[in-house]
Amino acid sequence: MNLKDILIMEVPSGALRLVFKTEGLTGKSITEEMAESIASEKPTRASELASQFQFAGTTAVNVHILMSKISAKWHAKEFFKSYLVDKFGGYIFDNGIRPTLTEKPQLMRSYDLGEKLVLAFSFLGTQKRYMENYEIVVRRPQLLEYVIVHFSPFSLEIRSSLAQNELFKQAVLDIMEIQDEVVWDKLTKLNDEQAIELAKSLSARLKAAKHKMTEGDYATKAVTAHTQVGDLAASAEYQAEFSGKPMKKKTLVYRFCYSFGYEEDVSFVITDEGLWFRSKVGEEVISHMLDHILKVKYPIEDATDDTTEEYEEIASGE
Repeated sequence: MNLKDILIMEVPSGALRLVFKTEGLTGKSITEEMAESIASEKPTRASELASQFQFAGTTAVNVHILMSKISAKWHAKEFFKSYLVDKFGGYIFDNGIRPTLTEKPQLMRSYDLGEKLVLAFSFLGTQKRYMENYEIVVRRPQLLEYVIVHFSPFSLEIRSSLAQNELFKQAVLDIMEIQDEVVWDKLTKLNDEQAIELAKSLSARLKAAKHKMTEGDYATKAVTAHTQVGDLAASAEYQAEFSGKPMKKKTLVYRFCYSFGYEEDVSFVITDEGLWFRSKVGEEVISHMLDHILKVKYPIEDATDDTTEEYEEIASGE
């Protein structure tokens, strides 16, 4: 995709409008026109904005740390980068390649982002029927998902649905030609107490919740906050009914301000299996969230120096 298309498709309209205004551009009001002006007149600023949102957006974000021992060479980003070039050719970091698409994710491009690498995978989605030229046609859409590779420790940050995490972990292992069974630890899987602590650390407001019921006829029960209720967690009625009931899913909202001045409400969901963002977010939001999860799961007083150093890179997003 060219720069203009990335701005139109991936950047929230509010962020695009703010940059358009702060850069002194005038005379445009339609998203596509603003994107074209920023891309053509302020290309450096456009690239910065694109890199903030291109690989993020409305997505699940789950970090899997490889606990099994692997060769030390895989912990070096430059080795992994050279390995990809040898395996797929130099175009993998340029314009990408075009593998034959199947249901299995195929690596089509990689990006070097400082201390981490981004792997872009493409594959065929579920078959769908469309009306075209008065006829029903059957097509399978081409899908694109991202896996962020961290190297200290070696971890995969999978930005795809929770149901596809195993698929993408295996896709990366296949690229590495690792056939042995490996063990993963999911950084973003939180228990009830950790989820509550995360919400407190972010000053997040609980908007909806689904709990497992330990007695009665219902297996689960879901509730949504009334429009006049700012935070379900502060509701005496909610606490009376659901306190102590195991969490299945919680939807929370908190305010976040980006370094370039854009401010928005971030809506995210914590489930008993991981994390996903309901609103379109950028890299700063994801790094901020992972930093808070790290502090909740590995408090300073409980973490060893080695633990803190190993997980620091993932949380910071560097």
